[in-house]
Amino acid sequence: MSYRDLFTRLFRLLANPKQAWREISTESPRRDVMATFVYPLIAMCGVAVLLSAFMHEGMKREVYQPALMQMLSYCIALFGGFFLASYLHDMVMQKYLGRASNMPLAQLFVGYAMGVVFVADILIVLFPQFFIFKWILQFYVLYVVWEGSEVILGVEEEQRLIFTGITSAAIVFSPVIIQMVFDTLSNILG
Repeated sequence: MSYRDLFTRLFRLLANPKQAWREISTESPRRDVMATFVYPLIAMCGVAVLLSAFMHEGMKREVYQPALMQMLSYCIALFGGFFLASYLHDMVMQKYLGRASNMPLAQLFVGYAMGVVFVADILIVLFPQFFIFKWILQFYVLYVVWEGSEVILGVEEEQRLIFTGITSAAIVFSPVIIQMVFDTLSNILG
């Protein structure tokens, strides 16, 4: 997948999630969501953190190490958050919906649904004064998951609301939890 395809997919997920999920469901063979979508967006978030540090604090020597640590923290949080959210999503599929474990499907679903989280993180890192938009975009994750749960997963109407809430919470809060743990361990270990 090229960056043009990545941005097209991301834009479609944000502009018209139902149509984007339909396109994703008809792809054969399914693309590797991690290599073509998640990892490039995590890298872009890391670059945004570095750019932000240099934009706001200048290209001073003492800025490099904290900026690199912050970039590392962000990337680890998003990377670990993706896998934690995928695992939790797979558990919800098994326990709540009574389906067999299907980690590739869980990673596909969570990877694309996290597109909103990636966009919110990039925007807030570059423009911290607009932090309120991050919370607005986080609520948009609910809508993206709601649409995807019907199109990709075929979740029945009466189970969709609870499923959407649990999955969206896992997608939004997994990176936050991982970052808190990483930052705490970094501070403890020096």
